[in-house]
Amino acid sequence: MNIHFSCFTLSMPDFIQPIVVAHYDVNTLEPEDLLILPYRDALLRAVPSRKAEHLAGRLAARKAMTALGMRPQIPAVGTHRQPLWPSGVVGSISHTDRLALAAVALSSEGVCGLGLDIEPVISTQQMADIIDGVLLPDEHGLLLQSELSKEEVLTLIFSAKESLFKALFPLVGEYFDFSAAFMTALSPSTQRFTLTLAESLTPALKAGMTFDGQWHCFEGDILTLIRF
Repeated sequence: MNIHFSCFTLSMPDFIQPIVVAHYDVNTLEPEDLLILPYRDALLRAVPSRKAEHLAGRLAARKAMTALGMRPQIPAVGTHRQPLWPSGVVGSISHTDRLALAAVALSSEGVCGLGLDIEPVISTQQMADIIDGVLLPDEHGLLLQSELSKEEVLTLIFSAKESLFKALFPLVGEYFDFSAAFMTALSPSTQRFTLTLAESLTPALKAGMTFDGQWHCFEGDILTLIRF
């Protein structure tokens, strides 16, 4: 499969996060491309687009870990299809139908969780279909952000909650939905946001706990990152 890798960074006040980007072409996927995956049999019945995005994401993750000075390796797959990172590493993978992104960090540097997500901007029709499942009542006022369209704000909130889920799932160990957190701050000028837990997820992750994140427009899509 044709894949082109690149890297860029997102900056927050207390860290700079490298992100590996893999542009891929699903039409160039060949069966032997999957031989690099130790668990390739699990993808046998997947459609080509799923195989391609999974492969691109895992290869981006391998490059991201290599950049940390680690032995090149592909994250395994957990029982909930989540990537299983090596001991001492936290990370996240996201993808669209043309690119995959991966970000990793070392827990020895004090990083407990890392969540990354990228989403195409939701259409007006999609917005009507999903808004009630994404927003809590207190978040509807954010749609009035003058610098962003309502579709962009909803996409941003959706993506931010996906990033939070990816960052917290290794600590929680089970699924939780979008009602578990709500966005309490959104700044178009600084491209930062804050999510607050609406419910306690573990004894250490209590209701009211806040998580700051960064968002970025990337090739027409909305990318969000949470690292804590």
